[in-house]
Amino acid sequence: MNINIHIFLVSMMVVFIGGCFPTSNDNDKVSTPPLQQTQPAHQGKPDTGSSDSIAYSGDKPVPMSDELTFGSSTILNSCWTPKQLQGSSRDKQVQRPIKNPYRSPPQITTPHFNPQVESKLRDSIRHVIPDLDEKIVALTFDLCERTKERTGYDAAIVNYLRQHHVKATFYAGGKWMHSHPDKTMQLMADPLFEIGNHAWTHGNMRVLKGEEMENQILWTQGQYEVLRGQLMSQLEIGQCSVPVSEMDKIPLVPMTFRFPYGTCSTESLQALAEYGLPAVQWDVVTADPWHKQTAKGITNTVLKKVKPGSIIIAHANGRGHGTADALPLFIPKLRERGYQFVTVSELLKSGEAITTKTCYELKPGDNKRYDRIFGKGTE
Repeated sequence: MNINIHIFLVSMMVVFIGGCFPTSNDNDKVSTPPLQQTQPAHQGKPDTGSSDSIAYSGDKPVPMSDELTFGSSTILNSCWTPKQLQGSSRDKQVQRPIKNPYRSPPQITTPHFNPQVESKLRDSIRHVIPDLDEKIVALTFDLCERTKERTGYDAAIVNYLRQHHVKATFYAGGKWMHSHPDKTMQLMADPLFEIGNHAWTHGNMRVLKGEEMENQILWTQGQYEVLRGQLMSQLEIGQCSVPVSEMDKIPLVPMTFRFPYGTCSTESLQALAEYGLPAVQWDVVTADPWHKQTAKGITNTVLKKVKPGSIIIAHANGRGHGTADALPLFIPKLRERGYQFVTVSELLKSGEAITTKTCYELKPGDNKRYDRIFGKGTE
């Protein structure tokens, strides 16, 4: 095959599979050796708990409330200065490959469990039909990171959302959270944002089975709990002048999951349902991992494809090309059309979820080749 044609085809695959595939800018070969296992996942049903779990880990389900809250402006503004929250353009840098990649499990591997997913949300969720045709939309950003890389944090995206009071959901990988603890806690503390689970190292959940598959889920839940515990400790020792009760506004664990590569299996869907994590996909694809994508291209796609109850996928891990510049173009226009932005969990409570038995990018079967190309997808 002509090398230019090959590069073009790989670039076009990046448009759909998500921003954890190394782009041409990352200067690295793709490899998919087996995921290194250093500690087994929690065994058995979620409601059985574990006698050897460490502090604040999962021997009981997460208490649920009809009122959804995702942070505390009091915590956010007391624990960080405006300059710290602003970040810098350097935060966006992607490093691949990295020396001595992190392969250990998080301090918590048996996290709290949400109540099991109700039957109507147990398949792959594409979008929602809101009650009364309410014009709401969920804007989502993936924060993925595989084993042999350290991806970035697109501060410009987060700053725009904060400045213009736009709600959003960030699907964070567990290793990404480990690499970016302070940024994770900032997102966690912000009442505009929800954090979802995007697997530990962006594993292909159609290929991974058993313990390897479960670790991708549970280790990510556990890493979130570790960082939530660290944030609480800052309040307890007085590092932030905030009542510890403000932590009640921050969820104990992520409440939804997004499949890396848009791939799933019956086994992984069942595991997520038992662990209380609805599997949330999308119906509007920005294609921002493509290195030739532009703000205009993203805007045209969003404005053409969006409908009430849509879920828009983009990336904030340094591989979202044109994304930050697109937000000021399409967000005001959507608001002019009467749209409001909500988190994914708010969207799921707003009406009927449209689900499918299989997972795909834009149409059934369009991502089957990823199993051959990426294998387990974690490296």
